[in-house]
Amino acid sequence: MEIEWLAYAGIVAIGWLSSIGGYIEFKKSLAGGGFVCRADQKSMINCKSVYVIPQAFLLGRYHLSAVAPVFFTAVLAPAVVGLLTGIEQLLLGSLIVLAMGALTVPYLVYLELRIARAICLWCTVMHASMILGSIIGLLAALGS
Repeated sequence: MEIEWLAYAGIVAIGWLSSIGGYIEFKKSLAGGGFVCRADQKSMINCKSVYVIPQAFLLGRYHLSAVAPVFFTAVLAPAVVGLLTGIEQLLLGSLIVLAMGALTVPYLVYLELRIARAICLWCTVMHASMILGSIIGLLAALGS
């Protein structure tokens, strides 16, 4: 049981790190730069094109790049505490929140491909971590 939950936490940690990278990239892109996606990039991989669409703002005010680190912290923190203390309810709660986030991935990918007509690398890593983490977490929960 523990190895599956450890893998779950590791995958969520990758999403958490990517959310922080994406937030930094967003802030840098506002200033005309970026360290992964260049502002002058004209290819399909273009974080700034994804960042500037209106749908990237919740309630018209909170950018998804600022919400993502909060979301992943809310998923990762109880998972780590649950692993360290053996409180499985924390792991299950973390999994439920992550799975709810994973349900948004098809819409977020639609926004990238059809509205922004670009792919954000940071977003892709976060999406993959939500889907893969949900699958591994579900397997861990079923095995316990």
